Amino acid sequence: MLIAGLETPQLVIRDVRPSDVDPFYAYMRREQYWRDVPIDPPTVESITAMTDGCLLDPAKEPRSDFLKAAVDKRTSDLIEEAILHVRSIRWRQGEIGWGISSDHIGKGFATQIGTAMLHLALDNLSLHRVYAQCRVENLASRRIMAKLGMREEGVLRENVLAPGSWWSSTQCSILSNERVAFAAYCPGRCWLPAGP
Repeated sequence: MLIAGLETPQLVIRDVRPSDVDPFYAYMRREQYWRDVPIDPPTVESITAMTDGCLLDPAKEPRSDFLKAAVDKRTSDLIEEAILHVRSIRWRQGEIGWGISSDHIGKGFATQIGTAMLHLALDNLSLHRVYAQCRVENLASRRIMAKLGMREEGVLRENVLAPGSWWSSTQCSILSNERVAFAAYCPGRCWLPAGP
């Protein structure tokens, strides 16, 4: 399935390119990035493998994985990734996520990414339920999920085996009939609140 690039006021969200390996590695190798992601510290090889996999995704039918590059419109720098995994086509369920360079934290980029990925999931792909998870201690991501109109469903106790320890995750979700307008983040492309 071909999905055109998404835009927010500050970002272009596009499919990954081979040239993205170095900019992805530049921010993913920093501890501020991977300390809240259950992976070993990334290597050039692991980022290259991730990028190679992303290059194959657009040709899949149906496409179920969308790991996209988020590029700052002002500088043209790749500053984060935007993620949507369709977890069930039959049950119309998906999971969104984001990762951001520590140089760009606190500027609203992750919220814009989340909004754009909800637009992709709910409007373009007609998913019914979209969820996101983060490490319980990741308060920034929990705040973003709340801003996106996602409701906390609870804590999944020690559900992720990260390097060296078990982590518990907070899970939040939004249903297609709970959509909230985020016109400030994607003008002309966002949804309106459902019902009267």
